[in-house]
Amino acid sequence: MKERELRSLILLLSFVLFIISGCGTGGGFRGAVDPGAGPKVSDEGVRFFFYSTKVNSVAIAGSFNNWSSSADPLYDRDGTGMWTIMLPLAEGRYEYKFIIDGEKWIYDPGNSETVDDGFGGNNSLVIVE
Repeated sequence: MKERELRSLILLLSFVLFIISGCGTGGGFRGAVDPGAGPKVSDEGVRFFFYSTKVNSVAIAGSFNNWSSSADPLYDRDGTGMWTIMLPLAEGRYEYKFIIDGEKWIYDPGNSETVDDGFGGNNSLVIVE
């Protein structure tokens, strides 16, 4: 099995356990977590995803926007609960969190890559190469 396939399988199994444990609801928000919903790096930048039909707004704050809670809102353009944003990020290592309804900061439930946030929790991590 190739390393990439093995990582995908481990990620999928992690999400299954995450959902079964009750944590896969976006930090207490109802909605399924799509195992493929983590950040997607492309030539245009990084597309971030958050799925929930039970929230009114989602934004992303991170090292790429000086941890601004309002600079980068995600959009649910078709009303299905899939919130997205494309950010043109240069090569580098970026920590981030989602801000739900303007107040609840959570790590990305679709991304298993995390680092300690220094406040007793975790930040999600994406690396652009």
